[in-house]
Amino acid sequence: MQGIEPKFHTSLTSRVEHYRLLTEAMDDPELRSTEVIAQISELRDLYEEYLLNKKNLEKSIKNYREYHNELRKKLTVRFRELKRKARQK
Repeated sequence: MQGIEPKFHTSLTSRVEHYRLLTEAMDDPELRSTEVIAQISELRDLYEEYLLNKKNLEKSIKNYREYHNELRKKLTVRFRELKRKARQK
C-alpha cells in the first residue's frame, strides 16, 4: 500500500496559499476563485482523514503482529510437546 507523501501534500497546499495571496494582492474579485479555496479546504480534510486512517492502520498492524507472534510461540511449544509424546509411544 502506498501512502501520501507529506511533501507532496505540502507542496500543493503551499502553492494554493501563494495563489490565494496573489489574488488578494491583486484585489480583483474576478480572479478570486472560491472553487479553488473550497477544494483546498476539502483536500485538507481528506488529508487529515488519511492521517487518522493511517494511524489506525499502523496500530492494527502492530496489534496483529503481536497477537500473531504470541500465538505462533504457543503453537510451537504445543507442537513440540505433541512430537515429544508421539516419539515416547
